[in-house]
Amino acid sequence: MTHHPFQFAVTSAGDQPGDGWPDFVRRAEDLGYDLLLITDHVCQGLAPLPALAAAAVLTTRIGLGTYVLGNDLRNPVLLAQEAATLDSLSGGRFTLGLGAGWLPEDYRSTGIPLGPGAERLSRLAETVAIVKQLLATGSCHHEGQHHTVHVDDFAPRRPDGTHPYLLLGGARRGALALAARCADTVSLLPRTTAEHTVDQRDSTPMAMDRKVAWVREAAGPRFPRLRLNHVLWECMVLPDPRPILEVFAKAMNETPEQVVDNPAMLIGSTTSVAEQLERRRERWGLSTVTVPAAAMEAFAPVVAALSGK
Repeated sequence: MTHHPFQFAVTSAGDQPGDGWPDFVRRAEDLGYDLLLITDHVCQGLAPLPALAAAAVLTTRIGLGTYVLGNDLRNPVLLAQEAATLDSLSGGRFTLGLGAGWLPEDYRSTGIPLGPGAERLSRLAETVAIVKQLLATGSCHHEGQHHTVHVDDFAPRRPDGTHPYLLLGGARRGALALAARCADTVSLLPRTTAEHTVDQRDSTPMAMDRKVAWVREAAGPRFPRLRLNHVLWECMVLPDPRPILEVFAKAMNETPEQVVDNPAMLIGSTTSVAEQLERRRERWGLSTVTVPAAAMEAFAPVVAALSGK
């Protein structure tokens, strides 16, 4: 398998205080991360798009993106305008991450019905088509099941007809197929439980094998161009990982070796974590690695060790 060089992202849950956001953003860039992402939920302290606009002014190198915007909360034309604006303000550093929506509180608080997953995915597919056309061509006439759009002169957009990187993903075959056909980066996720925790039955090496195969099949000839995003729910870099591995193994009713192999987790020393990432890239092609904000400092030596490789 041909590999992309490693790319490292850190994700904020939007829970930094407003006066702490500049320091967090600058620190992520100083530590060598390639991409700063922020989630999108009604309950979080910082709304993603204004926060990223501020980050664009505060930084010069690091990519900036959403992980991921809830599609049902936004109009596709206005979304495209906001994405193009952020891309312009950041000098072409913006990545648009979109998702079908899933958190019941987001829907309950906004009064938007939380429809079936297939319906939400259908709406997302329409949004993706509209946004990509607007960003690439500056016009879009679309009358679909969910949206009617008539735009003749859309600005701002890149003069060369390219558009910001698009990030999509999911845990199920339909969402991953959409991502494989349309996105630049595909996030491969485990299913979650009703309590919003990882479903360990869907977070195994065999499950990841299956998801990568779905993406490969749906992507066809564009598969080698895709970046596959390795999203880590638990990430700990520490000199002696054995005690914490024992804790997780007991809680999950698994062996420490199974915890190490869990694709949603990455626990070990700097050297062992770097080796695990290289093995996972070799097996699955996972070249973008996304860590939670809490792991940003401890994971930085891994970034330094693998950056550009």
